[in-house]
Amino acid sequence: MIVADFHVHSTFSVDGMSTMEQHCIMAMQKGIKKICFTEHVDYNIAEYNVGKVKDNRKQNFNINEYFNEIERLNTLYYPSIEILSGIEFSEPHLFKDEFEYYSSLPFDYILASIHHCYNGVFPGKANIEEGQAMKEYYSLMKESLEYCLCQGIAHLDFPRRYFDSWEIEENMLSDILLTIIKKDIALEVNTSSVNENCVEPLPSFSVIERYQSMGGKKIILGSDAHDCKNLGNAFEETMKRLPRGLNPGYIKGRKFMSL
Repeated sequence: MIVADFHVHSTFSVDGMSTMEQHCIMAMQKGIKKICFTEHVDYNIAEYNVGKVKDNRKQNFNINEYFNEIERLNTLYYPSIEILSGIEFSEPHLFKDEFEYYSSLPFDYILASIHHCYNGVFPGKANIEEGQAMKEYYSLMKESLEYCLCQGIAHLDFPRRYFDSWEIEENMLSDILLTIIKKDIALEVNTSSVNENCVEPLPSFSVIERYQSMGGKKIILGSDAHDCKNLGNAFEETMKRLPRGLNPGYIKGRKFMSL
């Protein structure tokens, strides 16, 4: 059993549905021993470029309240559960000043992701051909990985949620996986897609196998739960299907720890 869920959103995220404390109580009921609140840090490039966002740091959650709540809950519930801090920063290579600011804060875990492709449009709302979507998404992912200093990369083939089929351009994928391995970044196995639109995690098992074949070992499981009922979603089933020899772990103090 995996005892750490390292991709969780509370009501500090704009789309969060459960408070930190609700998540912690549910996690303890499910036997989860470690949880990381990776709250969204998102900016929309289209609005950013036309000056609609005046003070970008104020577009996201209250940082002082966030850290105070983690401290309060650790005082209440540790050692039954350990609560760690994190952010999920979207498109860090496009918002370098903001990324440097958030990186200077004492988060345990910096998780990079791509959400807004196609000039700032969310993949699920974009009227775009699948092949074009794939190329743009992976191009942004590669730029992001080459720029930022992060410990994890979220839902590597994220747009697969929105397309019936999702063919991967082999050279682009290999370049991205090689960058992840060279920079010692952990590959997130995101289970939010399991039992939803597809039966595999993000990335797919074939991508995880490719990662391992290239020398990658570090993985981190995350449910991407926005509602506490989804904590640890499909962890056991997913672990049974992962190739042997991987190193599941978590991040504390921006260092990978094996479970």
